[in-house]
Amino acid sequence: MLDRRLLYAAQRISLMHLGPDGSMKEVHGTCFFVKSDAELYAVTNRHNLDLAFKDQKYVGYKLEHFKIAGFADNDHYYEGAPTEPIRFVFPTNQFEDVAVFDLTNKQIQYRRKRKQGEDPNLTLGVPSVFAVEASMLAHSDDLKRMTAGAPIFMPSYSLHYDRSSERPVMRSGIVSSDPDSDYLTDGQEPARRVLYQAQSAEGASGAPVFALMDTEAVLLGVNAGQLLLPPSNVPSGFSYCFKAECIRECVEELRRRDTGCGLI
Repeated sequence: MLDRRLLYAAQRISLMHLGPDGSMKEVHGTCFFVKSDAELYAVTNRHNLDLAFKDQKYVGYKLEHFKIAGFADNDHYYEGAPTEPIRFVFPTNQFEDVAVFDLTNKQIQYRRKRKQGEDPNLTLGVPSVFAVEASMLAHSDDLKRMTAGAPIFMPSYSLHYDRSSERPVMRSGIVSSDPDSDYLTDGQEPARRVLYQAQSAEGASGAPVFALMDTEAVLLGVNAGQLLLPPSNVPSGFSYCFKAECIRECVEELRRRDTGCGLI
């Protein structure tokens, strides 16, 4: 049975970038938390942090600050922004569109939106958000067992998220490529990818992609975009994610060194 909390694994990330001419550009995407014992990380796409990663017209833009928002405790919508410097890293393969923030023991300033009719004097504490346990990240042995056709589920704050209560929405589909392979098509560089049949959408960049294996959900990877059909560039119905191993690599790198990482 699918855990309904998986919908709320998706968080909305907003990032403000400063251009060399002083102009500002705000980017909205999806992220999710990964928890390993007392450690807490946020995962999204690299192109949300590094605008020039996908479009050279943004060369020179620098990330100034970011905030994460979502639906916590199955009850309240919240926003949180760090009040101290945050470290982040990318995978060693520069073509893997993944970024991991280290939020362990970091001070976050939260705001929570009250429900209609709620007592304004009620104290709202720190939100309890759903985090993916590190044990849910798919390993290479999992990918050898998984087959094309396995169901996938992708919660996100895509353009069509539920504005009535600021909740994420879920897309579903199937794994399309052999998960044991690193999917590659024309125009792509070699990287740890899996193709699936579920159309990504604006705002879904960085969403978690879960795959159902036996009766359990595992985190297959990080949604990074959809494939388009030339010459008109209409959506193909296929999207791809970068494997969970990319996240694991970034977490290990953050653990290994206290300096030399990106800093916001």
